[in-house]
Amino acid sequence: MKSYKSLIGFVVLVVLVPIFFALFFKRVPPATIGVKQGMWGGGIVGQDFPTGIHLGISGYHKWYFLPRKTHFLHFTNSRRTATTNTDSWYPPLEIRTTDNNNVTIELSVPYHIIENEAWSIVSAGLTHAYRERVESIVESLLREELPKLTSEHLQVTDKRLQRVTDALPELNRQLAELHCEADAILIRRIGFPTEYETKLQEKQFLRQKANLDVALTLMAEAQKDVNLIERQIVAAELAKTQEWDKQIQERTSENQVKIAIIRADADMYSRRTKAEGEADRVILEAEGGLAVEKSEALRNELRTAALDSRGGAILLGIEAAKNLNVPKVTLDASNPAVPMLMDLEALTRLLVGKSVAAD
Repeated sequence: MKSYKSLIGFVVLVVLVPIFFALFFKRVPPATIGVKQGMWGGGIVGQDFPTGIHLGISGYHKWYFLPRKTHFLHFTNSRRTATTNTDSWYPPLEIRTTDNNNVTIELSVPYHIIENEAWSIVSAGLTHAYRERVESIVESLLREELPKLTSEHLQVTDKRLQRVTDALPELNRQLAELHCEADAILIRRIGFPTEYETKLQEKQFLRQKANLDVALTLMAEAQKDVNLIERQIVAAELAKTQEWDKQIQERTSENQVKIAIIRADADMYSRRTKAEGEADRVILEAEGGLAVEKSEALRNELRTAALDSRGGAILLGIEAAKNLNVPKVTLDASNPAVPMLMDLEALTRLLVGKSVAAD
């Protein structure tokens, strides 16, 4: 039973909430201005309502919706490719210039409803008619302002822009009565009669040719300056190259001289060192020879001294005995001068000479 009551409550809530919002609130769509009117007194509420949910009691309030987007007035024969609910299309403007030429002008005028003044449009009863009124004011003012330009002026971009720029404040002053404001006046195309277009094209051709001649003259002068600058650059480059070559040659010569000096010094040092070494070698060899000779002399002297001693005499006797080769000695035993064989001292003195004992 409790779940049944909850279900009923949920269904009632789901049904009543949308009905409640539908009865007491109103949704203003995106890019739209909402205007509210009290049906039972109060009239138009002096306020613009933006996109969103606003209080609006069904049966008591009435709502009007105007576009917040920029509106466009197109005076042109061009094909309408992307038409929206804020675009209005009209034929081009046919005007006569101050020099009595018929001109067809295609243009566009973007405008918008002034902020927080949409309710004034509804209050004035212009909800559906303000666009036609805006078109009427724009066309009337442009038919008054554009003929002030001559055919020549229409061909000059700056003068065309200046004319429509000067006309814009007056246009907005008049549109303010309809609570709208123009953003700009955009001239899209200007067309002259066929005969005049032909003459105009010829004139434009001659003008362009004159401009081309002037440009060619300026180009020739510029080319002359360029050629002069190129020659100056070449001359400066040549001068720099010659200067650098001269510096390189000078540095090369200086380096070659330095190298020759270094080589001469090295050769001289080598020769001097070799000569000094050779002299030192000769001196050392002489000194060495002298030392050898001195050592030989000293050796002979020491040898002589040693041989003069008793030990030397013994040594000489031993060496003599070793070298003595007497195959046969015959002694006369009857000779009194012949020593006895057992007398070694007398025998030695006989054979060698001086007796060792005498030393």
